[in-house]
Amino acid sequence: MNKDICKTKYPIILVHGIGYNDIDYPDYWGRIPDALRDNGAVVYFGNQDGFGTVQRSAGQLIAGLKMLQDEFGYEKFNLIAHSKGGIDARYMISCLGGDRMTASLTTIATPHHGIRTMDIIKKDDPLRYNSLIRIFSAMLLIDGGDKPDSPAVYDQLTYDYMTVFNDCVPDCPDVYYQSYACDMKGRYADPALYMFYKRVKEYEGDNDGLVSVRSARWGNFRGVYSGPEGKGVSHPAACDGRIRITEKRKLGNICDFYLQMVSELREMGF
Repeated sequence: MNKDICKTKYPIILVHGIGYNDIDYPDYWGRIPDALRDNGAVVYFGNQDGFGTVQRSAGQLIAGLKMLQDEFGYEKFNLIAHSKGGIDARYMISCLGGDRMTASLTTIATPHHGIRTMDIIKKDDPLRYNSLIRIFSAMLLIDGGDKPDSPAVYDQLTYDYMTVFNDCVPDCPDVYYQSYACDMKGRYADPALYMFYKRVKEYEGDNDGLVSVRSARWGNFRGVYSGPEGKGVSHPAACDGRIRITEKRKLGNICDFYLQMVSELREMGF
């Protein structure tokens, strides 16, 4: 393999999603950073809080990019964001002047149109909604993630919130936007998320256990990633960090997906 296939014009910034951070949970991205670096990419991390609001996380993200610019003289960056990280990045680009330092934004399993299932359950059964939020937060803690300061941050993932967000945060014409969705394909892709998968499947169709394919579409939609042989990829599996060794063998090497993604950015001149 050509060891320069991921040598992009601009450095790569990996922007994590909800519940983790890049300092206390450095394995969020699993094998992906090393695979990209081994193939020529310069890789950094977003370094925003795990449970910050979109506005707070976006502020931390742009502060980190400015530090990298000051230290190394980079002109722009290619952002690759998973889950809520894509919303943080969009706000930074459109509302904080981040468009001047962003060449491209690639989002993976980002709820650009919200998680409508949350709105439905919250409206029909608030007690059940709060129970689901507590269960999800507990799952993150067990997995080594952060503890939310307030459950209110989840409200920024709802359909109602993102509808207003999308009206107020338009894309910037000088930034290239592309997106990917993931599809879980039943309980075996991630048994821990099967309960959520069933609910989202009922209300929103194909999904990765949290985010529907429909919601993940933004900019140039590049398609649905279902893993080798289409066996299914869950929301956390999309960034490799939470996948155990036995599961990695079943899923194959998701790094190939990222290598292809970044090599295409290189070919496009980013």
